[in-house]
Amino acid sequence: MNELMSPVAFKWFLTLITGVIAGTWFLYDALKLWRLRNADKTDPTVRDKIFGYSMGVLIGGTGVTGCLLFHDVM
Repeated sequence: MNELMSPVAFKWFLTLITGVIAGTWFLYDALKLWRLRNADKTDPTVRDKIFGYSMGVLIGGTGVTGCLLFHDVM
């Protein structure tokens, strides 16, 4: 047996690494986006932040969804 870990352990390792990073990314950017809800949206810096945090939420959500699909939950 030349494998470092079983296929099931590798699957859970990938899920843990990806899920923790993607979930943290999603929550962090969602919180930052929530805090900007009352900001002056005519300011270009605020609009850039809103766009960036929206992309972060989208990327984090994609990672979490990918983990769920990987385990046939969805």
